[in-house]
Amino acid sequence: MKKLIYCSALLFVWLFFSCQEAGRIDQIDESVPAPKPVEVTEVISIPGGAVIKVKIPNDDNLKGIVATYERNGEIVNTKISRFVDSLLVVGYADTEPRKVEVCSFNVNEVRSTPVNVTINPLTPAVQTVDFDIVEAFGGVKIHIMNNTSNEDLAVCLLADKDVSNIDAPESSKRWVEVTTLFTSAEDIYLARRGMKPEETLFGVYIRDRWGNKSPIKSKILTPLEEIELDKKKFRYYNPGDDNSYSTNNSNYPISSLWDGSGVSQAPYFYASNSSNPMPQWLTIDLGVTAKISRIGKMARIDYAIWSGAHPREFEFWGSMAPTGQVVPENEHGFDNTWFKLGYFEQPRPSGYNPDGTVPPTWTPEDREMFNTGTEFEMDETVYPDALNELRYLRVVFINTFSTWETKAKVGQVQIGEITPYGQVVE
Repeated sequence: MKKLIYCSALLFVWLFFSCQEAGRIDQIDESVPAPKPVEVTEVISIPGGAVIKVKIPNDDNLKGIVATYERNGEIVNTKISRFVDSLLVVGYADTEPRKVEVCSFNVNEVRSTPVNVTINPLTPAVQTVDFDIVEAFGGVKIHIMNNTSNEDLAVCLLADKDVSNIDAPESSKRWVEVTTLFTSAEDIYLARRGMKPEETLFGVYIRDRWGNKSPIKSKILTPLEEIELDKKKFRYYNPGDDNSYSTNNSNYPISSLWDGSGVSQAPYFYASNSSNPMPQWLTIDLGVTAKISRIGKMARIDYAIWSGAHPREFEFWGSMAPTGQVVPENEHGFDNTWFKLGYFEQPRPSGYNPDGTVPPTWTPEDREMFNTGTEFEMDETVYPDALNELRYLRVVFINTFSTWETKAKVGQVQIGEITPYGQVVE
């Protein structure tokens, strides 16, 4: 027992002196002086904030720069390293002048003498972005407009079954949150489907990443009745003038366009022959007479994103009884039974270059739209026959991303799925 006590005492003494000699690794070295103050060279106002440009002092003790300011009742610190010369102060919901304190700091977080700056934020996106809500087949559409700063926005859709509340104060409305959609696009339609065709009071507002909100816009709308057409009734139909054919390899059949798989591995996407002419088209017998309200298009998922043989420009046409005759004076030579449902170009949330070419990089929102698909609305205000009754749907591929760039007159088309929605007439 005495031997154990003796060893324990020796161990305690050794540990005590070892700690005294080595010192603690997290101990603050108070001998490091505060760094020199920064020099603010420019203040650039931006929507909801400002960019503060600084001149970094030549000081070995300086680790970084910090801007301290109040936002929405909280004290916020924005830091940059000594190798960056711009501080971003953002998140305000108005244009009131704000005080910002700018300091340099050392490794111990000791700050220099502060430099006080007044910023004058420009009007934030939640006030400048315009939006509207309209009824659509199967639900409603929200149109986001004028998001010129490409701000990340949450678009919140609300509903109240009591339409008599339209003129009631907001606090009296029985809002239920239907969904929240996200976008940074400058101009885009966002749709919410799967709703019953019942008169409903809808509300919508936008919110930025700091929780600032726009006023609620309210409307009484009745979603239009709509169903997804039964793809089990679809079949390929060539009246005699189709010029788009699947390759001889059965891994890429035309029937993949309506197999409902939602995947992109062979044989679940369609690929035409690479020697097909452009434009090229194919015809689908829907098996019923219907009015088409919108058509969903899915790409070959995660393959050559925003490039290659994916369709970029395309059209949808309808007919009740195509003859297969070629009429040279008509568009594409189609016979007189065909009517155009619409022309579309694949939208890209981050946009294309000014000359129409595709930027070399894409955003997460770009990739999400590419892989989850895009829906195209039939608009009878642009195409008067867009909601006519039809039995046969013709898909015309005007250009792929490749042929758009190269102006090639032949090319392959790869596409995953076509999904028409609307009303069955018979």
